[in-house]
Amino acid sequence: MGFPDDIQELIVHSIPGLEAARILQPAYSIEYDYVDPRQLRPTLETRLVPGLYLAGQINGTTGYEEAAAQGLYAGVNAARAAQGLGP
Repeated sequence: MGFPDDIQELIVHSIPGLEAARILQPAYSIEYDYVDPRQLRPTLETRLVPGLYLAGQINGTTGYEEAAAQGLYAGVNAARAAQGLGP
């Protein structure tokens, strides 16, 4: 969870030498929801909703390359399932 602007200012001003510092752009936080990996099949299909394949940040991934690879992997598995083929 991110801190509100006034709290960020208090924190910065509590640091010796930064008592008069000006914050030009407050920081922000990004919070992501994620799916418990135990709820995914090896194909990246969810166990609770058949036919729903997940990839990327929802799986807890933070790297672009890893998210892209998961997207390809989940997409191939979803396409195969749609054609009645196995993983």
